[in-house]
Amino acid sequence: MANSVRMKGKSVDEAVESALQVLGLKKEEVDIKIINEAEGGVLGVFGAKEAEVELYPKVSLALEAKEVLQGILDQMKFLTLVSVKTDEPDLTQLDIKGEDMGRIIGRSGATIDALQYITSTILSKRHEGRVRVIVDAEGYRDRRKKIITEDADAVAREVEKSGKEKSLPPMTANERRLVHLYIQENFTNLSSYSRGEGAGRQTVIAPKTEEKA
Repeated sequence: MANSVRMKGKSVDEAVESALQVLGLKKEEVDIKIINEAEGGVLGVFGAKEAEVELYPKVSLALEAKEVLQGILDQMKFLTLVSVKTDEPDLTQLDIKGEDMGRIIGRSGATIDALQYITSTILSKRHEGRVRVIVDAEGYRDRRKKIITEDADAVAREVEKSGKEKSLPPMTANERRLVHLYIQENFTNLSSYSRGEGAGRQTVIAPKTEEKA
């Protein structure tokens, strides 16, 4: 992280306080790295060693996610600019702008989904917990959502008429979630469930009497 301050003092607390004054921040606004603890030395004088700390201003999760994704794209030699679209406690949405958006989105969204997965995984490991990040480019997510919900609606109406369950083409976990929510919110007489494994996993829409666990 940028703009860190390293400071010494007779104790860790004194060194931290001095560094906070330099940064103009409060203790809860920084991350603290203790480089050395204070040592008294012989008779408290000879060989005495001051405490040394380094303080880093905390970066919000959204900005951290932005830096991670930008770094990945830079390494891939894409000329892009990443911005924060949504910064909420349980969700960060990032937007990519730049050249070669077709390659960044990839076939059926494969590349942008991979970028989203990698960014989320890196942050989840850093923070030792699930971090949800959505990566978008040129409104791809909204366009994809529209297609998915339109397909789900068409299939749902077929199921209503026929009384028989029907499956949609294989989708990602996020896309299957969209279908489940759409059916739940718009069709009280229908239900949906997932079937299959891996890349072939599908969402099935069925009459409520045939609801699956």
